[in-house]
Amino acid sequence: MKPIGSIILVLGLIFVAVGDTFLPKPLSTASKNARTYVNNIFLSFTPDTDFEKPSKQREAQVDDLEERVKGNRDRLVEQP
Repeated sequence: MKPIGSIILVLGLIFVAVGDTFLPKPLSTASKNARTYVNNIFLSFTPDTDFEKPSKQREAQVDDLEERVKGNRDRLVEQP
C-alpha cells in the first residue's frame, strides 16, 4: 500500500506542477486551476505588500517639511 500512495502523490504533484503543458485541453485547464489555487493558499501565508516603499514615505515627509519651511521663510521675510 505504501508504494501506491507514493506513486499517487508523485503523479498528483506532476499534475499540479506541469500538467497544463502536456495534457489535453480539459485536463490542462484543471491542472492550471489547481496550481493557481495552491499558489493562492501559499501566498495567503505571506504578509500583504500593499504598503508603500519606505523611501517613498520618507520622500513625502521631506517634501512636506520643505513646503512648511518655505511657507515659514516667506512669512519671516515679509515681516519688517
